[in-house]
Amino acid sequence: MNEENRKPIIVVVSCGVIAILVLVFGVSCGGGNDDSAADWQGGFPGTALAAKLTAADLAVQSGSCSASDTQLVVTGTCVFEVKDFGGGLFSFDPPTKRARLAPQQPVIVSLFVQGTRAEQNSGLGKTVDVTFGTAGGQLGVACLAIEPCVLQLQEAS
Repeated sequence: MNEENRKPIIVVVSCGVIAILVLVFGVSCGGGNDDSAADWQGGFPGTALAAKLTAADLAVQSGSCSASDTQLVVTGTCVFEVKDFGGGLFSFDPPTKRARLAPQQPVIVSLFVQGTRAEQNSGLGKTVDVTFGTAGGQLGVACLAIEPCVLQLQEAS
């Protein structure tokens, strides 16, 4: 066996040894519980792959409603159009926008995102997390009470 034939074998064996060392080191240091991961995971605050959905992202499509920085006010039913926010080919912006809605009265929240519709009943003390991709979508709110509904617009966790 000449030296040219041995080089690929040596490279493959070296890569295998490194892979085994990484596996053994990872298993031995992990400890097998999530508590050990909390220390290093705490070093990544604010690195979520989602931006906050704000009132500026919403446009009233139908119904009687309004949106401010901190709340949505709906009388009866309302549909908000979530504007698309896709960047160009090399956009480094987050691929999703998220928010948490905290209704002050019983409501039905419906989402229409990329051809899929979802609905959830909610009320005081419950929250609804919503996520939209770069193509945007629709956010519908139907009040189950007679008076106008107020939903707090919060940052999703």
